[in-house]
Amino acid sequence: MKHLRFTSLGLALVALFTTTPAFANSWYEIELIAFSRSADKSLKEQFEAPTQVLKTSNAMDLMRPLVQPAVADLIQAVPACTPPQTTPAADSTAAPIAEPAPVSATVQQQIQQLLTEHQQNKQNQQTVVAENSLDVQLDPEPVVTSLFQLNFQNCQMEQWDLDGQLTSRALTSEELALQLPTPTQIPATFTGDGVAKDNAYLVGPNDLQLKNLAYQLQREAGKQLLLHTAWRQPLVSGRNSRSHWYAGIYQNEEAAETEQTTDLMQQVQQQLAAVQQGQSSLQLWYSPWQFDSLVQLRLGRFIQFDGTFYLRQTEDTNQPAQLAIKQSARLTLGQIHYLDHPRLGVIIQVKRFTPPEATVATTL
Repeated sequence: MKHLRFTSLGLALVALFTTTPAFANSWYEIELIAFSRSADKSLKEQFEAPTQVLKTSNAMDLMRPLVQPAVADLIQAVPACTPPQTTPAADSTAAPIAEPAPVSATVQQQIQQLLTEHQQNKQNQQTVVAENSLDVQLDPEPVVTSLFQLNFQNCQMEQWDLDGQLTSRALTSEELALQLPTPTQIPATFTGDGVAKDNAYLVGPNDLQLKNLAYQLQREAGKQLLLHTAWRQPLVSGRNSRSHWYAGIYQNEEAAETEQTTDLMQQVQQQLAAVQQGQSSLQLWYSPWQFDSLVQLRLGRFIQFDGTFYLRQTEDTNQPAQLAIKQSARLTLGQIHYLDHPRLGVIIQVKRFTPPEATVATTL
């Protein structure tokens, strides 16, 4: 019996080691293409409008750091802003410490431009307060914009005051919390640097596998490529993975208000048509992006895909200004799946990905 138990234990260990690569290969590469179609007014189907805001608070957002990075993230990416390291002694056998890489001119320009705008906004606010003040001021001095720049050697703000004196101070939490302005439009092809990470990350531009398909969609009449992206991430069996993806033109609240007031008759006709179709009389904008989506993947015996998509449209006034589209499908690894809708098309492919050994070790 002891021999049989030992043999069973040995078989169990063999099974454990043989199944380890399968467990380690819990990483997957997901490629997503979304495109819109021109309105077909011959269709009598009435599409749904969003009934609630897209809930993306607990969803993974790999686009945000590239679309609207914070100043703190930019500063942390500057090698010269890392804590200084001591230089080894002359008789030390330790390897010499590499000097920090030169600071990117693009990063410097982004940070300085953002801080400049912030400084000007603060001065404009102070000017408004002064104008509304009841205190009498004789011969008010003109507001002079202070000159300042970021010293990337020690992450200090070097600022010249109105007297021409150079002062140095640390960046405030308010300045670190600032974010770069949202771009007016996101490129349809959206990728990252492709560098392997311990958690989910965007692939590089050369890693997109469905380039020819996206190119064909761009050339077809009546179709607009909204987003083509791909990312890699580990999936855990039985757990949902939710990610937020958006693209197209960004429409802020001021632009939306202007649009609603410029063509009042068109708005009234749209509301009347919605009431006649049995919809709510309120057609609200629930997303500032032309295309906004929440993608959910669940790993089990198969991969369950559930997507919620919001799409703005202005061509057909008989339809809501923003459409709410939901799609679900069971995905087969390696196959290209096409989710069809009269106004939106979604192409998705999920396949296994073998990460570098260092990433696998960290993930496990």
